[in-house]
Amino acid sequence: MNDQEKDTNSIKDDKIQYHSTQYLNHCLMIQNKNLNNLLKLWLNKMLIQKNLKNMFQKLIQMISFPNIMDLIDPIESLIQKVLQTNVQFNIFSIVKMDSIPLLRYEALWIISNIVFETQQQIQIILDNDGINILFLGLESQYDEFIELGVWALANIAADNIKFRDMLLQKGILFHLKRIWKQQKKTKSELIKTIVWALSNLAKGKPTTKFGIRGLILILSEIIIRTDDEEQLIDSSWGLSYLVQDIYEIDMQIDKRLIKKLTVLLNSTKHTLITPALKTIGNILSGNDEQKNQVLQAGVLQSFEILLQHKCKSIRREVCWSLSNIVAGTIPQIKQIIRNDQLPKSLLKQLQLNDLQIKKQIAFFVSNSAIYAELIDLEYLIGSCKLIQKIQFEGKFAVYKQLIEDQKIIAKVIQLQSHPNDTIYENALKILDNLVIKDSL
Repeated sequence: MNDQEKDTNSIKDDKIQYHSTQYLNHCLMIQNKNLNNLLKLWLNKMLIQKNLKNMFQKLIQMISFPNIMDLIDPIESLIQKVLQTNVQFNIFSIVKMDSIPLLRYEALWIISNIVFETQQQIQIILDNDGINILFLGLESQYDEFIELGVWALANIAADNIKFRDMLLQKGILFHLKRIWKQQKKTKSELIKTIVWALSNLAKGKPTTKFGIRGLILILSEIIIRTDDEEQLIDSSWGLSYLVQDIYEIDMQIDKRLIKKLTVLLNSTKHTLITPALKTIGNILSGNDEQKNQVLQAGVLQSFEILLQHKCKSIRREVCWSLSNIVAGTIPQIKQIIRNDQLPKSLLKQLQLNDLQIKKQIAFFVSNSAIYAELIDLEYLIGSCKLIQKIQFEGKFAVYKQLIEDQKIIAKVIQLQSHPNDTIYENALKILDNLVIKDSL
């Protein structure tokens, strides 16, 4: 599963035959006759016991196969016609029935297809107690029912942040955590669907404020416990969204999580590296304790290797992460600057024609100048030949402009009046270097 919405049409039921000539003829008949009257006839209570199974199959087929229905009407238009009959109320009633499991399953299938369409159509379902109806599917004894319910709810959550927050307020996290705990030792498709659904709940900006701690905890536990690649990708992406503003969340990060994410950085697959690196980078933008937890896991060794990675976006993320570390405490900054190989590998990125990487290096240099001790700053300049490297490349004006664009110089000027002597001296030093004449 990936970041895109899942089409519920991929769930198969051998009992339903979709591609018959009779089906196509029936769809054409619906188009040419009064759809409203036909649907009401289908759901007449007197016909439920005898004919509902066949009728449900036809309604499912009508909703679930846009390629065939392109011959008649766009799928959105056809679903809108169905909803205009208020047939959803009858379908909801079927979902609530204790008997005839197959009918309940097919009713749930219809709902799951409707919530894959437009916001307006999703809203109609939600306005008519659709969330609680789908929650009934999550309480079923059958995995097939549960998966349909999860799938539908996850698609709703991914549609927009209003729907996402509505589901969280209604308690979807409780249901998903319960099912995950029951299924976590299995390798079923259901457990993968659960993890994908949790990832969808983490998406969207602004980040949700409802149950964010619970989401962080469950996604962290999934990352720690699973070795399934698909689950690791979904859960890592989900967690990366939640910790974008980690400095606002006063909570301890599980040490086992950091270790597992660090292991993922050593993967040969960029699909695993990228979300793990995003998550670690976001945690490194947090408070000093959160930075310490990452550094103690040995992430710097992985960073050295990733700076040689063929993927530019991965190298760019590493540069950003390092710029966050050198905005931390003196001991944290020393771990970077006194690592002979890491700063040199970082500055080699200046040779690449990637503006975003150069911006992150500009942040790294300016943060080092502001927060590092003078002796460490001098070590960085001397060991890496930092100023000479920039000047001799003939690109000093470019890097200077990048720093000016980020308004870093204005911040450094303010630090000239800082009461701390080290910060004051560092501010003077960086200003001296940045006001070198353009001819240099």
